[in-house]
Amino acid sequence: MVSDFAPNFEKQIRRGVIPDGIVELIIGFGEHEHRCGVEHYSVTKSTIKRIQHYVGLNSSRILDFYSSHYAITIKNRVITIAIKPPH
Repeated sequence: MVSDFAPNFEKQIRRGVIPDGIVELIIGFGEHEHRCGVEHYSVTKSTIKRIQHYVGLNSSRILDFYSSHYAITIKNRVITIAIKPPH
């Protein structure tokens, strides 16, 4: 899965801004797109279903909180996790 975190993002994980396990789930199960040399992993309804199947149905509260998040990686290094703007 994830091999590395950018230094600023690693600081956020240490401060507890986003749990490391959530990052792994978003990248491992998220919908993947390649955009101009950047990998984009977004959480969708099907992503949540795959994660629930993997983690268990009791995970739905946590997953609902992160359902609007996406991850950006470059060369297997996590750059950031962000929230999709509302439409």
